[in-house]
Amino acid sequence: MKVVRSRLIYIDSEINAVGNGRVSQVNFPSSVFSVSQGQQMRMTLNSFEMRRNFYSVNPTNNTFYLYDPAGPTFTEIQIAPGNYQTFTELATAVQIAVAGVIAGSTCIYTSITRKLTITLGPTAPAGSYLVCFQVKQGVAPPGVSPAGFFNDSCELLGAIPSRSAVAVNAFGTTTGPVAHISPYPASLNTLTAIYLRTDLVSSNYQTFGFELDLPDRTGLTPTQILARIALNRSHFDDTLSFINFEDPNDLFSIELSQTQLSNMTFTITDGAGRLISEVAPDQALNGNLAFKMVLRWDVVEGEIPQGAYRVREPVVNRMVAP
Repeated sequence: MKVVRSRLIYIDSEINAVGNGRVSQVNFPSSVFSVSQGQQMRMTLNSFEMRRNFYSVNPTNNTFYLYDPAGPTFTEIQIAPGNYQTFTELATAVQIAVAGVIAGSTCIYTSITRKLTITLGPTAPAGSYLVCFQVKQGVAPPGVSPAGFFNDSCELLGAIPSRSAVAVNAFGTTTGPVAHISPYPASLNTLTAIYLRTDLVSSNYQTFGFELDLPDRTGLTPTQILARIALNRSHFDDTLSFINFEDPNDLFSIELSQTQLSNMTFTITDGAGRLISEVAPDQALNGNLAFKMVLRWDVVEGEIPQGAYRVREPVVNRMVAP
């Protein structure tokens, strides 16, 4: 395929925000952005910039539960949203959250194993244990919120997730007012990359993965992901407060099937397809989660192989009768 025409598009989502502000819609003059028969449109991301104005610990990964099978009852535990730059800070936040439910509970971080140890206070029920739900679809048990039912707290705590409404002990087999040690290393952040998505049908595919709206299957499915932009820090850094992406190699592009482009919608999500969590209501609507990017619009068409000739219809002379 060869490029026969190109245009650069500079987008600022702050002035194109719709709905809750985390969705940006851009209208195109369709007469300008159109192709002829035998041609195709291609959209490529050249650059992307966004302030890191969101928290690493937020409602998508801060909720887990104390489960008492004698009830049975679920008691919600929420880690305070924020940016925790050290595991000691995170352990302190977890301790405050758990102690708010069971008095006298503690949490410490061990740097050698990179694990958390949560010791439930003396008033914890004898058979109780901690549960981290990570369920995409289904009915949540009584006492479990929708956000807590599909939550990434297990990745933050280094725990075992419950992938159904059946409560699984997130910290192994220990129960009651004893030390509960996370089986896996803890994390300061569960977001490894942000995803730029569009509303257009493209030629790209993805695995079904762990997205909220996709079933658990093997294989590939068409995707609306335009780009996956990796984060280079697990937490906010004063000197690296921007997410920057520059691509000289046309890494992320989509080929479009339509012959005219009239509008395009962009959203920024996590790997599960959830919109980036706001720090406060209307943060995105007020432009505080805006992003800027440069797209390149190309018109491409097939090249004639070397030694081949383009076949043209013969010209027929027609004589007009006098």
